[in-house]
Amino acid sequence: MSSLLRGGRLTRRRADVVNFISSSEADRRITRPTVLVNEAHVVALQKSRAIQSVAAKKILRALRHLEQSEPPTRGVEDVHVAIEEAVTRRTGTEVGGLLHLGKSRNDQVVTAVRITLRDGLLDLSDLLIGLELCLIRLAKRHQNTVFPGYTHLQPAQPISFGHYLIANCFSLIRDSERLTEAYSRINQSPMGAAAIAGTSVPLDRHLVAKLLGFEGLVEASLDAVGGRDFALEALAVLALTANDLSRISTDLIFYSSSEVGLVELPDEFASTSSIMPQKKNADPLELIRAKAAKVAGIFSSAVSLMHGLTSGYNLDYQEITPMLWESVDEVAACVRVLAALTPRLRIDALVASRAYLDFTAATELANLLVRMEHMPFRTAHQRVGALVRSAVKDGKTLRDLQRTDWQAVLGYRPSGRLMKLISQTLDLTSNIHSYRTYGSPSPRETKRLISHASARCRDLQRTNDRARRRVEESMRMLRRMSGTILSSS
Repeated sequence: MSSLLRGGRLTRRRADVVNFISSSEADRRITRPTVLVNEAHVVALQKSRAIQSVAAKKILRALRHLEQSEPPTRGVEDVHVAIEEAVTRRTGTEVGGLLHLGKSRNDQVVTAVRITLRDGLLDLSDLLIGLELCLIRLAKRHQNTVFPGYTHLQPAQPISFGHYLIANCFSLIRDSERLTEAYSRINQSPMGAAAIAGTSVPLDRHLVAKLLGFEGLVEASLDAVGGRDFALEALAVLALTANDLSRISTDLIFYSSSEVGLVELPDEFASTSSIMPQKKNADPLELIRAKAAKVAGIFSSAVSLMHGLTSGYNLDYQEITPMLWESVDEVAACVRVLAALTPRLRIDALVASRAYLDFTAATELANLLVRMEHMPFRTAHQRVGALVRSAVKDGKTLRDLQRTDWQAVLGYRPSGRLMKLISQTLDLTSNIHSYRTYGSPSPRETKRLISHASARCRDLQRTNDRARRRVEESMRMLRRMSGTILSSS
């Protein structure tokens, strides 16, 4: 137990118990943010005249030193006590003992976690926008590249590869928007809430929040130290993002398999077998899928951990902190791999000529019969379905069928014009141009979707840039105000 905490209510504690409850290893990530929190707190203490300028100057000088070198954490419960011990060693008990006036580890730790998490989510958001822009650039090149859309892992309808890419881009944009929304709730200051009930020290909580780059306060003191919904929200958004990355990775694993062969992965993003020379395994994509499952599991664990806890601070919260860092790191690593891989994908340019894929034109054939032959759609659906069944039975594709085959299904001899339109419909390139609805895979609509996605990415990047500027301006203000105290006589 730290010497700061001995000699009061408790006299001693077993070393193995201290090690058991210690968060020192996980706290490494919040060490510098914790020092900054202390600096802002000391500035506020001095401004409210709760401590004198001479004491504030000595404490701030010690904290500035700690920004450059981590405090020793051996034998202490956490980084917060380690920082206070280090300050006290440099300033003496009479001065160092003032550092903790008006605050608690409870409000200090959650503030440092929020600072670290907001920075991590901002970095992740930038990475995610980079991946979205990669998808947009590739989609522009493939607005007219025919690609089979799948349902139930079966070729369903023709789309374009550009449409596939932009569709996935939109799901990632929503993830980015969720990160932005979560950021706004994370970026609220709990400092000044102390243990649970605030303090009688006349601290300006708004000033501390401003110095640390927060947009506002978590107002109610009990909620400020006892609430961890911000952490659960972040983990939920990370799990959703990881799930989208996993789906894209699974698609690419499937599309690049030998049997499907729609895309080829670059060699530098594949592995071979230790025994089978012919193998080209999508190992990085498989690992993204596994890491996404891990992130989902972390979210589930965190929700379970929070279930049933009482109001106020509980040390159980300590276990959530490393979950946050692991999830942020895993998702960021997955995004980096996909962003590097995506521009190097090679697409089979002859997809549209694959005869077996002409079955994906079946829906448009049914629509054609509705338009030209004035059939109810359900009747047209049955007729085309019967034609497909006959073709499959005979080992043919729809392109192999003759007018007599259509006559057998329709019950009458189709006109020459109908047969010409059927032939055009079986041209998959022509097929994707026929789509008319808003948001469809037609090249014209895909181009509009690309433009829309690009605009949303620009908006997201501007929001991120504003958030960074706000934090940077606050850090400069903290430096100015602490610098004024340090330079005072």
